[in-house]
Amino acid sequence: ASAMSERGRGTIDRAGGQPYEAEALSLVFHPRSPLVPTLRADVRRFRVGDAAWYGGGCDITPSYLDEELAREFHRYWRSVCDRHSPEAYPKFKAWCDRYFYIPARGEHRGLGGIFFDDLEEGGGEAYDVSAFARDFSSGILDSWLPLALEANRQEFTKEQKEWQLLRRGRYVEFNLLYDRGIKFGLGGGRMESIMVSAPPSVKWRYDARPEDGSEEDRLLRVLSGEPREWA
Repeated sequence: ASAMSERGRGTIDRAGGQPYEAEALSLVFHPRSPLVPTLRADVRRFRVGDAAWYGGGCDITPSYLDEELAREFHRYWRSVCDRHSPEAYPKFKAWCDRYFYIPARGEHRGLGGIFFDDLEEGGGEAYDVSAFARDFSSGILDSWLPLALEANRQEFTKEQKEWQLLRRGRYVEFNLLYDRGIKFGLGGGRMESIMVSAPPSVKWRYDARPEDGSEEDRLLRVLSGEPREWA
């Protein structure tokens, strides 16, 4: 109750004790192939009395840059958002870019997607936020799975797999240093449930730098620059 009231939810008693409902779905897919991007998605709803709030997001974290895959992924989410509001995708895409950033590295974790939080039913949005949340939830796998299956047809090398393991280190760094949900859970949650989103295998190597002009370098240049407008 204290955490929720601090985020501007004036109907919530900071002392707690009000009846509430909470539902959440969280998905993370860490693919075997380094040519298939990791997918992270979640959606959640909190209800206290007559007030309800929605949050969630869906984003991809690749080890190699496939620009057409990134465009298809973002075009999918722009289409979903545009069915509800033409302002939703630009807002949620920029929110995602800001959130999934690693300041200590000066890198974005991945190529983004959309991210939203504290969307209140009847809270002034020009669209039905509960309908948007349902539409978003039903589209998560459709946004990624066809792209993943196509990318998974490609063969990969041991060197590409090694690079994937190193890039997964950034994923873990973001989760432990910056992710709001994980930091909240570490204050008293069930450790196994909190860490289940981590990659199954990961490597760190001191000052690992790709060769200039390589495909690995090409990815880093995009992640270290200003977020691209993919759709």
